[in-house]
Amino acid sequence: MIGVIVIGATGRMGRRVCRMVLEDDEMELVGAVASPSSPHLGRDIGLIIGQEKAGVEVAPPSAIPNLAEEADVAIDFTVREAALENIPVAAKAGLDLVVGTTGFSEEELDRLKRTILEAEVSAVISPNMSLGVNLLFELTRQLARVLGENGFDFEIVEVHHRNKVDAPSGTALKLASIIEEELGRGKRVFGREGETGPREDDEIGVFAVRGGEVVGDHTVMALGEYERIEIKHQALSRDAFAKGALVAAKFVVEAPPGVYDMRDALFRGSKAP
Repeated sequence: MIGVIVIGATGRMGRRVCRMVLEDDEMELVGAVASPSSPHLGRDIGLIIGQEKAGVEVAPPSAIPNLAEEADVAIDFTVREAALENIPVAAKAGLDLVVGTTGFSEEELDRLKRTILEAEVSAVISPNMSLGVNLLFELTRQLARVLGENGFDFEIVEVHHRNKVDAPSGTALKLASIIEEELGRGKRVFGREGETGPREDDEIGVFAVRGGEVVGDHTVMALGEYERIEIKHQALSRDAFAKGALVAAKFVVEAPPGVYDMRDALFRGSKAP
C-alpha cells in the first residue's frame, strides 16, 4: 500500500483527491493537511468529503514531518504561497511529491526543484494533472513540429470558471512554451486590441476567457493559408485532475530521485507519440 498525505485536503481539489485515495485499493490515506486557519482542523476528513469516517483527522502543515513517518508520497493542491512553504518541509521529511499547485514564478519553481534534488526524493510537478491534457501537450508538440515549417500560425484559447485567480492558465502557458520550443521562436501576445497591424510570423496568441463554472477548456489552433486544425480538450470534472494525481503518485514512488512531469508518468518510459 502507498501511504498518501494530501496537502490542501479540504479544498475543492484536495477533497476529490482524498476521496479517490480512499477508494483506491493500492493506496492508504494517512494524512490530510489544511491551512492553520482552517475551520476543519481536527475533523475527520471522511465526514468532510461526505463519506464514512476515514480515521484521519485534518491537521495543520506543522504536522507534516510526523505524518511522513507513515507516508510515502504527498500530493499538494494548495495555493502558491502555501506550497512554497509546505513542499520543502515534505521533501526534507523524505516524502516523494506530486505538485498540482500552479502560479509559481520561474525563480520559485527553480528553487523548489533544487530543494527536491537536494533532499534526494522524487517529484512530479505539472501545471495540469489531467491525462488528456498531457496527451494534448504531446499532440501540440507534433502539430508545431510538422506545421510550423509550413507557414502555419498558432493560437491558444483557454476557458475557465469565473473564480480562477490567474490568467492565462498554467496549461495555456505550457502549450505556448511547447510551440516556442518546437518552432525555435515565439512572441506571446496576450489579447489584441485596436490598430495592431498585420500579424507577425512569430506571434503566438494566448487568450483567456472567464465565466460560469467551466472546469477548464483548452484549444490549440494551427491556422494555414488553405486549412486549419484545432485540437481541443475539455475537462468535464475536476476528478480528471485527481485521477491524474493518483497516476503520478504511483509513478513517483517507484521513480529514482529527481524531478519529473506528467509526460514521464503518463508514458512510463514508453515512446511518446
